[in-house]
Amino acid sequence: MNRSRFRTTVSATLTLVALALGPTLPSAASSTSLSPISFTWRKPMTAGNCTMFEGARWTLYPSGRATFDGTVTSGDNNDAWLMWARLKDENNAVLGTLTNLDIQDRSDRTKFVQGLPSSSQRYRWFASGEFNKYLFPLIKRMSLSKRC
Repeated sequence: MNRSRFRTTVSATLTLVALALGPTLPSAASSTSLSPISFTWRKPMTAGNCTMFEGARWTLYPSGRATFDGTVTSGDNNDAWLMWARLKDENNAVLGTLTNLDIQDRSDRTKFVQGLPSSSQRYRWFASGEFNKYLFPLIKRMSLSKRC
């Protein structure tokens, strides 16, 4: 067999092997095609005079971003709802804590705060956070710590 024909045969064989193995290997596209995960609280939560109503929701994205949408109120004027959101695995072990993108307390970047100026109002709360995107496939649960 001459060299030219040998190279063509080897090249064709390697191409066939690559095509055969390609679909079984992980790709960058598969890691970015993950769907967001949402955690919705189905019951109201209270802390002191404050209440967060049912339907509060954190949505986590494979990019490491997180968004929150909830409604809170207080029985007192000039109050505040404080919240920390922890990410957990299937065994309920803490993987990490969300970091607030709108840093409200430089001494605690994991604290989320919603001011509640009037006890006669409900306040819709939108917040954004981030986490280590490499944890995303491990996240199965969330927990919230709260204070008023």
